[in-house]
Amino acid sequence: MPRLDDPLTINGVLLRNRLVLPPITTCYGTPEGQVTDDVVGFYGQRARHVGLVVVEAAAIRPDGRITPRSLGVWADGQIPGLRRLAQAIKGEGAAAVLQIVHAGSSAVVVQDGVQRASPSGVPTRPAPEPSILSEGQIREIVDAFADGAARAAEAGFDGVEIHGAHFYLVSQFLSPLTNLRQDRYGGDAAGRATFAVEIVEAVRRRLGRGFPVLFRMNTVELVDGGQSVADSIVVAQLLERAGVDVIHSSLIAMGGWKEEGGVRFLQTSSALPKEQPSGAAVPYAAELKRSIRVPVIAVGKLGDPAVCARVVEEGLVDMVAIGRQMIADPLSAEKILSGRGSDMVLCRECRSCFASIGKGQPMVCSTNRNPAGIPTYA
Repeated sequence: MPRLDDPLTINGVLLRNRLVLPPITTCYGTPEGQVTDDVVGFYGQRARHVGLVVVEAAAIRPDGRITPRSLGVWADGQIPGLRRLAQAIKGEGAAAVLQIVHAGSSAVVVQDGVQRASPSGVPTRPAPEPSILSEGQIREIVDAFADGAARAAEAGFDGVEIHGAHFYLVSQFLSPLTNLRQDRYGGDAAGRATFAVEIVEAVRRRLGRGFPVLFRMNTVELVDGGQSVADSIVVAQLLERAGVDVIHSSLIAMGGWKEEGGVRFLQTSSALPKEQPSGAAVPYAAELKRSIRVPVIAVGKLGDPAVCARVVEEGLVDMVAIGRQMIADPLSAEKILSGRGSDMVLCRECRSCFASIGKGQPMVCSTNRNPAGIPTYA
């Protein structure tokens, strides 16, 4: 029976335990996508006891940023800062993976006259409709993902995670809500997965079979007409064949269509509602795990020590990711592993972290007043 503190090897990279710090958008980078002391401080202190740290989404192109201060991996000049970050994480004993992303129609505006990219022109922000990518433009973005992965490897990261969740560009191709294409990049779940598969294959060609590649995806989209678990199983099996080493199972927990300024757009959230119990998303991840051979990470209100231990021990998933609870208390992993979970300073589920980054501002926490440094609790 596996335990939380059991090691796990991912394509030659040894993880000391099954706890994962998931990618948490901090908005602590510079407008040029560079790593700052706050970024290093935030990840460094949370790397001390987890097995794996997945660093927040680094944009593969400047027009693909999630926030104005997203990290970047689109230029060689960003490598030294990323190297410093990878060294800080690995110096604390955790494996370091960099998530890479293009935000698509959810990207921040980078300059006047630049349209956001999308598979089918479906808006996910209250702004003018995004452009529809041509097949040539899609190939350019596939190449940019491979370039970004190569820079992550050069910076010393142990692997990359392709962000295919939360209605950023890859996710927009995977979802029937945002992919209405009639060419080979659209259609059924397998057709909609073509873009994702091509990205994985491009990364593999660039870096070989021995470099760990993770993929984060919505296992279910709890929005009318959204991606189903059955769709996700098809996608995950295709990704596994293409060379993905780990599936990071996330979800869309709520959402729907909004209208603002005459623009109808899709607005969603990956955060489970406060009334949902700890581990509410695990059944979706467990269903995915039963259909593939590669390890699966579950995420979503898993800061409860008993729940995160149980889902690993019962073999429902292979790893558990703890996000907001690790913002509130950076020592949560140590306390869980040592049986002192009752000593954790608990996340209030107030979503002040989401609210701050949603405004393009550095992340704040109402519990931990200093997420990037020595914790100061309210």
